[in-house]
Amino acid sequence: MPPYLRIDDFGDISVNINAESVPNPQEAYNEVIDILRHECNIGVGDITEKQYQHERDGDTEKIFSEIRAYEPKDKYTHVYVKIKLFIEMTPAKHEDYDYVGDIEVSGTARVRTHYPQDHWLQETMLWHAFRTFYEKMIYSDIKQVFIEDCNDYMRNVRDGLKSYFDMLPTIQ
Repeated sequence: MPPYLRIDDFGDISVNINAESVPNPQEAYNEVIDILRHECNIGVGDITEKQYQHERDGDTEKIFSEIRAYEPKDKYTHVYVKIKLFIEMTPAKHEDYDYVGDIEVSGTARVRTHYPQDHWLQETMLWHAFRTFYEKMIYSDIKQVFIEDCNDYMRNVRDGLKSYFDMLPTIQ
């Protein structure tokens, strides 16, 4: 891959949700994927699992997963979503579900632009001045639309997960 200059512009909304005593908490992973696919309209090929860890300590299982999604916006820019899930669960003593546990979900979205740096001209001060002018005067309105997309994605993830957790049965 040729060298490039990467510029990130973060959205204004992030996700931070904690849910306790959730039946079958591992299903939240699938719910996040469904929200990204159906509510955010991100293609299944643009959603990846960057990290996955699963530890078992006696009856307790801990799962950590980092889900990343990319939505191309133009030739050099895409929206980048990162969702982290941490699940701690134990076997349930209930006939309707197998596990019960706690979930922490956090996430951010940003607009990521890659400017190529593969030609000597693109590494000069004149080029950087032009790029800065282009960013501020021409591309900023377009990027603002992309940042609103980031905010919409985070709202969709946050509201979708809250609805999902609200619909689950309460464990006594």
